[in-house]
Amino acid sequence: QRITEFLAAPFIIEGQSIFIGTSIGVLFNDPRYNSADIMLRDADTAMYHAKDKGKGRYEVFDSSMRKKVKHALKLEADIRDAIENKEFFPYFQPIVDLKNEAVVGFEALARWQSEKRGFVFPNDFIPLAEETNLVMAIDFQIIEQSCRQLKIWQEELQRDDLYISCNLFSSHFFSLTLPEDLAEIINKVGISPNKLRVELTERALLENSDIVLKNMQALKELGVKILLDDFGTGYSSLSYLHRFPIDVLKIDRSFINNVHEHDNHQAIIKTIIDLATNLQMATVGEGIENLADAQLLKEMDCSYGQGYYFAKPMPADDTNQYLLNS
Repeated sequence: QRITEFLAAPFIIEGQSIFIGTSIGVLFNDPRYNSADIMLRDADTAMYHAKDKGKGRYEVFDSSMRKKVKHALKLEADIRDAIENKEFFPYFQPIVDLKNEAVVGFEALARWQSEKRGFVFPNDFIPLAEETNLVMAIDFQIIEQSCRQLKIWQEELQRDDLYISCNLFSSHFFSLTLPEDLAEIINKVGISPNKLRVELTERALLENSDIVLKNMQALKELGVKILLDDFGTGYSSLSYLHRFPIDVLKIDRSFINNVHEHDNHQAIIKTIIDLATNLQMATVGEGIENLADAQLLKEMDCSYGQGYYFAKPMPADDTNQYLLNS
């Protein structure tokens, strides 16, 4: 604690105050250690736990930390094998027009059927996949499979009106090859670019904004629509809404869950919808779970909705029957 407080005082370099913070890993001597390298490894592990818990703090090593690191290393290796073996596939959740509840498209959500682990839930692999940037390869696999499923809906059900909406990790928008990568998938599968929508979070708009803007403009020229996901939960700087070519705002589920019971959430949602309307953007309400919320969003002129009230995410095999029933 004394080290942390001492280093928190500013260093004066060429008349400029420089501030640094510390994350410290603490390891106590133990008879089981017979190597300085192993001791440093475990102290390093404790330091990274301190970083993960918010920095500016210290953590004392215990054996559970090592188990966590081993688990993460094994999971990362399994994710790499799964990418190679194409074990990731999409589930589809319908997006409906709130005026008449007609299905207009589907959001594709990544799922993992592991040869080694069985079915793995997204919360168990997505965070590590994002941390290691392996999620980028997963995203492209999901997009390609989703586009192929869209082609099936078009050919077998004559549903040329549907679109597919896929999530892209923020790092994709820092890559100069993103437009070409998506164009290659679109051309290989043989769908119209305007049937593909990509979703990004506000985080992508806060870094490398010139590259992000260039990529978004290229996607727009290609014909791909762009959705801003989880709107209202990030930094929500209004300045980027008119700077970046965004077509749709997705209102985060945290505002929508039982919105009919929360007047303050209703005010926030109405503000977002009015803002989107003025900027000529559509809106999608996420996480609609009951009739009351669906009706309220419809009365507020929210364009589209998705959530368990309409349908849970479903495997591709179930979508044909769902579309026929709807």
